[in-house]
Amino acid sequence: MNISKAKILSLLDLTSLNDDDTPAVIDALCRNATQAIGKVAAVCVYPPFVAQSRARLPESSGINVATVVNFPTGDEPLADVLAQTQQALADGANEIDLVFPYKALQQGNAAAGEAMCNQIATLVHQQAGSLKVILETGALSPAEIAQAAQIAIAAGADFLKTSTGKIAHGASLEASAILLDQIAQAKQPVGLKISGGVRDIATAEAYIAQAAAKMGADWVQPENFRIGASSLLKELISC
Repeated sequence: MNISKAKILSLLDLTSLNDDDTPAVIDALCRNATQAIGKVAAVCVYPPFVAQSRARLPESSGINVATVVNFPTGDEPLADVLAQTQQALADGANEIDLVFPYKALQQGNAAAGEAMCNQIATLVHQQAGSLKVILETGALSPAEIAQAAQIAIAAGADFLKTSTGKIAHGASLEASAILLDQIAQAKQPVGLKISGGVRDIATAEAYIAQAAAKMGADWVQPENFRIGASSLLKELISC
């Protein structure tokens, strides 16, 4: 499958989620969101940098501003996550990446994930935003991945996302195959975001080819498929 650099760039959520992020780092991230070959789908930053990112990337730019909540552990109180989400939306985020309470799921408490996804989806959709649910697939068994995906989809997730990128095991083709199976069975449109370990074009191409084989080549568009990365950009814009 021949995939252009411009195509991969258009699928990118250009991400900076580092403990040492500063306003200068975020300014540089926003500048890099537009390149000679095109622009990324979104930038993804920590909540304190949402307002800055939106100021640098007005809605007219066509570049979305994403942020993370319940991140990275997935075990914050629901009231706190709702407050984080409300503030992020007020600051200008139009995409919320929510960590599914995967530890609760492993302990037999699937209801925690259902309640959180339902309430955050309602809040996000009231503001015409998009919800990506991070399933932290590297910490889950195949059966748990499928179960979490089903809960997230039923609650109104717009995307399933593989990973936070903050644990040892990030995305894998095996996990993304499970998510694509659940997406294919969904009664409403659901996208896929690959995150956690995509650092070169060859890896990105493998996930794109997998998604195209399952869902069709036309499905692999920014409204359905994203890659969360930062280091990938350097290879995309190199000669």
